[in-house]
Amino acid sequence: MQTFTRRGRRAADGYACALLTVLWLFLPYGGYGRMMEGKYVCYLLLTLGALGIMTDAAARGGLYDAERMTPAKWLAAAYLGFSALSAAFSPYGAQTLLGGTRRDGLLTLTLYVLSFFLLSLFLRGRRRLLFLTMFSALICDLLILVQLAGWNPLGLYPQGLNYYDGDIAYPGFYAGTSGNIDFTAFLLALAVCVLTAAVVRLRLWQAVPVLLLTLWTLYRLGVAAAWTGVGFAAVWGLALLFPRYRGRMLCLSALLSAAALLFLYFFGGESGTPAEAARLLHGEADGAFGSGRLAIWRDCLHLAAQRPLLGGGPDTLWLRGIEPFAWLHNGEVVPADITAAHNEYLNILVNQGAFALLAYLGLLSVSLTRCFRRARRTRYAVCGMGLLCYAAMAPFSISSCITAPYVWLLLVLCNLDDSD
Repeated sequence: MQTFTRRGRRAADGYACALLTVLWLFLPYGGYGRMMEGKYVCYLLLTLGALGIMTDAAARGGLYDAERMTPAKWLAAAYLGFSALSAAFSPYGAQTLLGGTRRDGLLTLTLYVLSFFLLSLFLRGRRRLLFLTMFSALICDLLILVQLAGWNPLGLYPQGLNYYDGDIAYPGFYAGTSGNIDFTAFLLALAVCVLTAAVVRLRLWQAVPVLLLTLWTLYRLGVAAAWTGVGFAAVWGLALLFPRYRGRMLCLSALLSAAALLFLYFFGGESGTPAEAARLLHGEADGAFGSGRLAIWRDCLHLAAQRPLLGGGPDTLWLRGIEPFAWLHNGEVVPADITAAHNEYLNILVNQGAFALLAYLGLLSVSLTRCFRRARRTRYAVCGMGLLCYAAMAPFSISSCITAPYVWLLLVLCNLDDSD
């Protein structure tokens, strides 16, 4: 049994390290135009290999039984189960298996949950994971800053183009090792929160230069969702960073949140995300808010009402007739299909239904509650900061194989046995 445990642990540790380096830094041949496809193939190869080894180790070692089931595992199983029911009753049949261009169908969701179960058996929360996070964030930061200087290293942009041709020659902006700047900023924001906790709780001073560089990079990218996540974690993570004063820190967090809302309510700006938030607090809603996200959310809520319990099927939003998004290219309006709700919670509701959403929210809640209750242990503080950041970014983000594996990795680390 010990032999199989060691084999499973080596596979789990290797897989976690590969996610934080190989998948994060992988750049497919063909540049940003092939990013999603390339990352998905990379994710599949890494995951299927690791899960195969861990499954064999668990089966041969007799390591899995019903007694090991925890509330988090039951909720993860429920999430997958309701997603499978959604696929089974979907009018789109086999298209629910792979999904749309993001490949976020039932197959990918199954891999997320299986990895959660198997990593929960074998993974150990080693400090090396923090150093690998530092390394990948640093490489990504340096690449982005070179690209923001107008250069095109590695030929990631089409020949003759650079970062500043975004929304002119092609829709959106792309930088770093994740392609779309929303995905890139998502990962960097998680890194900021995790490394901040590591500096405060572990005195990991080596992380400070990377942390400062990553904050500067996020500032240059200007992705509001990433700053929302970082700000939320900075305010509500105080009790994780200073668990000895948890009650006082939670009161301070509530006061800071109230002050932020008051600031937004009386904000006098006329443009930008704070101005849009201020208008929403005053009851003014415009579909153009959030780069058109508000209009997409309205359409998605209408679709969710049509199939509220099981949704339309995993990653099938692109098949349900939402009016395409329009962007200007050389003075001409070019339509672009809406493939996601631009809100991960709403995306689950419209695609997999209310039951799957409740299970997913329950999994996040149980994991965060565990982190706050056990914040005196450093692992819970570090991972809790990352999950807080994710919870605040998710309403403005798109789930994909580029970002979701790291959320599931955080969930695993938050729910390991205390003896690990």
